[in-house]
Amino acid sequence: MPASLRQRLALVALLGVFLIPIGTSSLRGLTHLLTCKEAAAVPFSVQLSENGEASMASSSVIERGVDPTLCGGLTLNLAASGGSDGHVTMTVPITNATDRQWQGTVQLSLGRVSLPVDIGRIEPGQTATDEVDLTLANGSYDISGTLLIGP
Repeated sequence: MPASLRQRLALVALLGVFLIPIGTSSLRGLTHLLTCKEAAAVPFSVQLSENGEASMASSSVIERGVDPTLCGGLTLNLAASGGSDGHVTMTVPITNATDRQWQGTVQLSLGRVSLPVDIGRIEPGQTATDEVDLTLANGSYDISGTLLIGP
């Protein structure tokens, strides 16, 4: 085998070794770097009856002297509304009470299923909202959200 061919193969193999971490990594639906991750304190319980009607329950604990914001000044206020035939619409608003611009994603957890909801850029003093339509089978579900924020 000629020396020039051996050198080229070695160079390709070296580049391949550096590309292995890139090829095996996953951002799990994120479209930005992650600097803060905090769970929202408002989980939802959804019960679907045999005819597909959704009954939802949620509760939040408010404590005196405890800052309700996440990641240093952001508020995540999940809301759910039920339709018919197992359709549930999750409304995902993030309010930015800081003086910095942020990029936001909310990771909705539905049992073992994780669904990233890209909210996008959130300007200082603004609220960015997205809606997600879920189609669920009959049964009981717990839905929670985690705020994933980056610069």
